[in-house]
Amino acid sequence: MNKICLKYFLLPWIKNAPKIYILNLNTDSRTLKKGDLFIAIPGTKKDGRNFIYEAICKKVSAILYETKKKGEHGIFKYIHNILIIYFFKLSENVSMLASRFYKKPKKGLKIVGVTGTNGKTTVTQLINQWSEILGNKTATMGTLGNGFYNALCPTQNTTSSSIFIHSFLSKISEKQTKLVTMEVSSHGLIQNRVKEVPFDIAIFTNLTQDHLDYHESMEKYASAKWLLFSTHKVKKIILNADDKYGKIWLKKLFNYYTIAVTIKNTAQKKYSTKWINATNIEHYNNLIYITFESSWGIGKISSSLIGTFNVKNILLSLACLLELGHSLCSLITTSNKITPITGRMQTFIVAKKPIFIIDYAHTPDALKNTLNAIRLHYKKYIWCIFGCGGERDKKKRSIMGAIAEKIANKVIITNDNPRNEKEMTIIEDILSGCKKKKKILIIKNRQEAISYVFLKAQYNHVILIAGKGHEEQQIIRDRCIYYSDKMIVLKLLEKNI
Repeated sequence: MNKICLKYFLLPWIKNAPKIYILNLNTDSRTLKKGDLFIAIPGTKKDGRNFIYEAICKKVSAILYETKKKGEHGIFKYIHNILIIYFFKLSENVSMLASRFYKKPKKGLKIVGVTGTNGKTTVTQLINQWSEILGNKTATMGTLGNGFYNALCPTQNTTSSSIFIHSFLSKISEKQTKLVTMEVSSHGLIQNRVKEVPFDIAIFTNLTQDHLDYHESMEKYASAKWLLFSTHKVKKIILNADDKYGKIWLKKLFNYYTIAVTIKNTAQKKYSTKWINATNIEHYNNLIYITFESSWGIGKISSSLIGTFNVKNILLSLACLLELGHSLCSLITTSNKITPITGRMQTFIVAKKPIFIIDYAHTPDALKNTLNAIRLHYKKYIWCIFGCGGERDKKKRSIMGAIAEKIANKVIITNDNPRNEKEMTIIEDILSGCKKKKKILIIKNRQEAISYVFLKAQYNHVILIAGKGHEEQQIIRDRCIYYSDKMIVLKLLEKNI
């Protein structure tokens, strides 16, 4: 347990604070304990400043209270002998406070941050998995959970709070961990959650439509992602140079240490410090072969991760591991040991039964890439089962409907996480992008939709279940119920073997 004097702790921001000892930092009034320093800041749903008296009742050591008035910074007040300190722009400084409280990670721990619309989970998991194969102890923070590789604890957010992040880094730093990867969301960047994280490498995967309910426009969404490379602590930057924004940012970062990853645009080499370029890609049913040239040399790797988008994910991961000091030879020889990521193009094959593929694709670009990958690799009849989340980016629904109708042979629209939005409203939004609406099936119950398609599909068909991937719950109104696409598929295949 950390124990630190408030006077020393706040010295960079506030002088003359009393000699009070604090045991923990906390922004959540529900979990406050005696001895905590309560950081009262506005949240996306609730304002922590409204829970001051709850914190006092729980006998916290002190309270930092966000003020919008610069002149109030450093004012001390007492309520029932509990110190309240006014702090200007407190929300923007929580990451720095957490970094100071938990101390910076020990030397030797490498931190890799990955941002982008699609591919964050795959790239972080690939880097960890590949590194583990090569004998390193790794940890990760992201959509699949937080913790050591293959021992993850579930999380609600892609990017955790500043306090949790620095606490996590402090703990794993003490356990001989060599590498930690972190998914960095646009929300996390806007909210300064990783402001004081010392990234050795930051990776950009791509930027396509998503989260416009939060960011309002692609310009604002792009600006949020750009924060990682323009205002954060990053030593080296790896960019998908085939992406529209990746190309722009590569030129803007001309004077920085950058690595360009491309499968088609070798001209981008001139703007980067180092580069990797795929010169040939061979697709087979369940395998892909990538021949490449790079600043480290030439080579050929094989993988069971299919799809052109996964070629980029693999090469981004390869560039990262090369920059971390692994030899090109060792990475080439171990590439075929990498297995698909949970809920990301996860394939289930049983003889004389349809092929099931589960993927997290919940954006227009992800759905398009996933369906095109299946078409390229399998060249078979494709069933596409998908829905869209309620109370989220509504603009993408019709686009996803149009994509599914165009590429798949048969489309079934079902529920994803409708939340408090009417199910049929979501479905009608998706249908508005389809030209032949009468040919689209609607089965609102997701389990029933999957079971129906399994009974109707032939053994040489492919069934894509998109949108939820690894998730094991479904949000209907205010209830979270247990639900897993994977378990439904396994039960269906088990019954019919």
